[in-house]
Amino acid sequence: MAAPSVIRSFIAIPLSEPVRTAVLEIQNHLKKKLADIRWGRPETMHLTLHFFGDIDEEKLEKAQAVMVSIESLFPPFSVSLSGVGAFPSPHRARVFWLGVHSDRIAELHDTLSARLEQVGFACDRRPFRPHLTLGRSRSHALKAGHILSQEKDIVAGEMTVDRLVLFESELRPTGAVHRPCRTIHFTAD
Repeated sequence: MAAPSVIRSFIAIPLSEPVRTAVLEIQNHLKKKLADIRWGRPETMHLTLHFFGDIDEEKLEKAQAVMVSIESLFPPFSVSLSGVGAFPSPHRARVFWLGVHSDRIAELHDTLSARLEQVGFACDRRPFRPHLTLGRSRSHALKAGHILSQEKDIVAGEMTVDRLVLFESELRPTGAVHRPCRTIHFTAD
């Protein structure tokens, strides 16, 4: 009997084209100030709500069912993307991010996580900090607090969140390739 195939996957919010363009401009601006960073490709960027890692097709179907179960619970809503920061901290920066601001995004994340847990998925217990990853340090943590404090007011704009996408992710030497498996559109009034 063949082993079940596994699919590396995650649920995310795709970015609008104007936000992608603004993110590229922000990255180009930060490249002048921060060295030794592997910058993300804007065409593959997204706002991750849940990363599954490698899951089998049965679990993938459960994830899709959960997505369908929440599409009528949320109307489309706006998020703004602004302010840069770093994880774990600006003074030990490994991951550079752009902030995502909205009252509804935490509610969406919490609803999605609760429903995924009900069908057997493990969910992260840390507080949800919505962000868009801009880049990662190639080697060691950087002391970037002085640079990031100068960029705290940087703005990428606003976009409407009107759908969720379940992506399949294939790791390649040139970077990850993300293919949409399932999309749901928010339909609440």
